[in-house]
Amino acid sequence: MNKKELECDLLSLLPPWYREILDYQQICATEQSQMEVLAQEIAAVADNFFFQTMDAKAVAQWEQIFGIAADSSQTLTFRRDRLLNRVSTRPPYTMGFLARRLDQLIGPGAWRAAVDYPNHTLYIESSAEDQSYATEVTVTVNQMKPAHIVFINTPLVHTDIALSETVGLTHLTYNYRLGSWGLGLLPLASEESQGVIKTATTPSIQPRLLSDTADFLSGDVASARVNGELVISELSKNVEDCVLTITYPVTPEQAAEINRLELLDEEGNVLTASSVYVPITGATTLKHTILVKEGATANA
Repeated sequence: MNKKELECDLLSLLPPWYREILDYQQICATEQSQMEVLAQEIAAVADNFFFQTMDAKAVAQWEQIFGIAADSSQTLTFRRDRLLNRVSTRPPYTMGFLARRLDQLIGPGAWRAAVDYPNHTLYIESSAEDQSYATEVTVTVNQMKPAHIVFINTPLVHTDIALSETVGLTHLTYNYRLGSWGLGLLPLASEESQGVIKTATTPSIQPRLLSDTADFLSGDVASARVNGELVISELSKNVEDCVLTITYPVTPEQAAEINRLELLDEEGNVLTASSVYVPITGATTLKHTILVKEGATANA
């Protein structure tokens, strides 16, 4: 019996002479609401056979089986995804298998994994703005990786700096002639714009200027500040292909959770500020990338 059959009009099933009696109308109305509840319960039983559609009660039962302590801030969608990930994580484990797991948890193209074989280290890099799945990624990787491999989570903060050039033509008009001079009445000469002869959208900036700008930014960044309090001065900086990369480690002892990251100059002025979400559950390396490129803004 499907849901539509349970939600039929019960009064219409009675003989016509009963439908006009108030008592039968009330009885059918009461039974109708009970049948609707029954239909919902039957549909829920079918939905609870699948992790993608199960309700909160069924999710809680499966979390007890896996020993998962759910947080009130976690969404039902995340809890379903976490259970599906746990139940489907089975050996043999390969990089391809890990890639499929990361696609499901983080999203295709939203992460990057690299293995430093000489140092037995696995790095997984993803956006620092939304790391709600970071803890589940850590659990999954620790379940899959060999014991001698160290996993380091690398949250990424990416910033672009766009440079553009505009060339305009100006006509200079002199307001006085030799022998005729009104002191203070008018300026010696007036400038009159003749328009733009090279727009910002036309490429003109050479790679050397972009690279020099990235080098300047590298020298301007002196420290990083975490959560507005923890200042880290030991930064690793590298400029390659007009991209400035800044990395530094953060331990659980320094911060249990990161919600704001800032880059500072030598005088403590804020150069960049980002609102992020990064739970620190183990070895974590923060990574900032600043790309210097040619481009015009919408206002330009």
